[in-house]
Amino acid sequence: MKRKTIVIDINEVLRYRWLQFDRFYVDEFGEEGVPEVPYVYDYWDEYEWKDQEETINFLNEELPEDISPIDYEVDEETGEAPVDVFAFKPETTLLNARDVYKKFLYEDFNFEIHGTAPLMYKGLDKDLERFYLKFKDQFNIKIVSKENWFTIPPTLFFLSKLMPRITEFIFVENNKDFWKQGDVFITTDPDLLINIPTGKKVVKVLRPYNEKILGHNKIEIFQMLDLLGSKDFEKLIGYKNKK
Repeated sequence: MKRKTIVIDINEVLRYRWLQFDRFYVDEFGEEGVPEVPYVYDYWDEYEWKDQEETINFLNEELPEDISPIDYEVDEETGEAPVDVFAFKPETTLLNARDVYKKFLYEDFNFEIHGTAPLMYKGLDKDLERFYLKFKDQFNIKIVSKENWFTIPPTLFFLSKLMPRITEFIFVENNKDFWKQGDVFITTDPDLLINIPTGKKVVKVLRPYNEKILGHNKIEIFQMLDLLGSKDFEKLIGYKNKK
């Protein structure tokens, strides 16, 4: 008989990404654009994003040959040197709101949000290890996440901090590919919880943004620890206790 595969999502199950996102959003843009109800999943819709100008200094390749070494000395108060005036050519471009959002999430704070985000709770690494040791002999266990070209490297860094004994990590781009990865899914993702394919079983990890989502084949928990002694979960996946 084919072994079932248990899929563990990353965001808000293992990685406290929202906490890190909110922190750096406030540092960068202030608190005015933060949603009134905290802890959201869709950063683009819930946070405020505005068009903004961006100035980039490009190196001037036609520098004078008689520049004095003194011109390179940086002023301690301004952080600038006299040479900066003719060493760089500033170019200003207008970024639309969507570009500002992408730049913030995938460039300026990509590593901070996806790589250095904290674990969902203290002791999660040990609970994940216990989960793996309990179920590994009867099930395949994967960590699967929707990532893109930019977020995969910092996500791998985050997983290294978690030190999982799970050896299979899969990064997909969309929900369709996510569902292909297994049989039982542990997730907080509202998009996944709303549209559960026939035959798939889901454990919903409760968060403020998914509390009201109803569906079939769902067990509701708050954290991975809740599954270690759950008879409902063992029944859902068909676990056979051999003790």
